[in-house]
Amino acid sequence: MGKESEASERKLKKFLGLLKVNPMIPAVREPGVDLERALAGDHAAIFVLGGDVFEVLRMVKRKYRRPSIFINVDTVGGIAADASGIKFLAEEVDGIITTHRNVVEAARGTGVVTVQRLFAIDSSALGRGMRLVKSADPDCIEILPAVAYPEVAAEYGGQLEKPVLAGGLVRDFKTASRIVEAGAVGISTSERILWKLA
Repeated sequence: MGKESEASERKLKKFLGLLKVNPMIPAVREPGVDLERALAGDHAAIFVLGGDVFEVLRMVKRKYRRPSIFINVDTVGGIAADASGIKFLAEEVDGIITTHRNVVEAARGTGVVTVQRLFAIDSSALGRGMRLVKSADPDCIEILPAVAYPEVAAEYGGQLEKPVLAGGLVRDFKTASRIVEAGAVGISTSERILWKLA
């Protein structure tokens, strides 16, 4: 195992361990008040889903102690989701989020934790997504929307060999609890009131 692989393994272990304490992952759409608030919190990670990557990095670097930062390379501007862009991000953040198999493959061995998003739109999309995830081999899978996760877990639980996160459309504690009880290791949400669910 190379130095970068060991680094991603270490980051993944830390991330999963912290999710056991607080499974809620703040999802922020751009740098600003929400990112500042999330950076001050005690979370396993922050999922940055939009904005300019360099503005995000400027804000993050001001914090001595902060949660891990995961960048959605499909939606954050300022950097390409290619080998060079991933290599740059690997020096700056802890993880990347993407829907694309080739991005997960490019990130393998760079030292970042990889999260591959899978949209639970219908059965055929899920079947296709499961095949893509299997071939890409990310560190974690994120099912969207999160409210579909309990059904996905019931139907495809045996095929979900990686730790599974859930994201989107979670607005209350009852829904969040149901998703965690169904087996999700974490939930990404932009609902600030839920960021403290333990």
